[in-house]
Amino acid sequence: MMKKLLVVALLFALVFVGACGKSGKEDPDTAAAGGTNAGELNALERIKQRGKLIIATSGNYRPVTFTNTSGELVGSDIDVGKLLAEGLGVEVEFVIGNIAGLIPGMIAGKYDLVMSGLMTTEERKKSIDFTVPYAFDGTIAVTLETNTTVEDMTKLDGLVVGVIGGSAHQPNVEAIGGYKELKEYPGNAEAFADLKNGRMDLYATGRIVANDYIQNDTGSPKLKMVGEVYNPLDIAVGLPKNEPELKEALNKIIEEKRADGTLAQIEMKWFGFTFEK
Repeated sequence: MMKKLLVVALLFALVFVGACGKSGKEDPDTAAAGGTNAGELNALERIKQRGKLIIATSGNYRPVTFTNTSGELVGSDIDVGKLLAEGLGVEVEFVIGNIAGLIPGMIAGKYDLVMSGLMTTEERKKSIDFTVPYAFDGTIAVTLETNTTVEDMTKLDGLVVGVIGGSAHQPNVEAIGGYKELKEYPGNAEAFADLKNGRMDLYATGRIVANDYIQNDTGSPKLKMVGEVYNPLDIAVGLPKNEPELKEALNKIIEEKRADGTLAQIEMKWFGFTFEK
């Protein structure tokens, strides 16, 4: 009887110790290797384990990200994204979506990065992190070549203004104010078409995009840029917050490709100029 009681007591003690170990603090070695929870990988480790970098992009922001006549996704950001994947030693997958949903999708864990001419606004910095910049741009007014009333981005009084919904240009327009109506579009193709058809007076978009469209537009009526670039901002890769390992790795690749001239080659290929502040 006494032996049985000793065995039961010993088993109880072992179970109790095991339970205490599970409910206590993480093993320091396990926590350091995994992140906030035991066994959890950080973003960089997950990408390398998967063997693929998933990048979200709008696909309708020529020459930054767009589909060419062969149905291929191309553009400056697509080339830069491929460089990042190559630098990390993984494959790359681009996922196309509406610009307004790209950042929420990344935060929800659907994508690793967002690259769509993403400007580093203060509002965006509240919810995501950015790499070092690899380009910069600002908002400029585009109107019909025959229009004499549109003068500058800062003079919107009484005008019907168009903008891509969820873009960095939208808060610029809203901050200036005074417009008669603000129309939101999913992409440049729809916005430029409406501008040509007289459904708005001014399209607020990036200088890079406006310059490319005007130079390659063979239709009519013709368009023009007017005034100065408003609120120029850096363009960088968007990534989830609190992922220092991934951010450091991406920054290193971008800085190396800037130093060896690779980024300048991409800029000349798509823009006809290089970014030198």
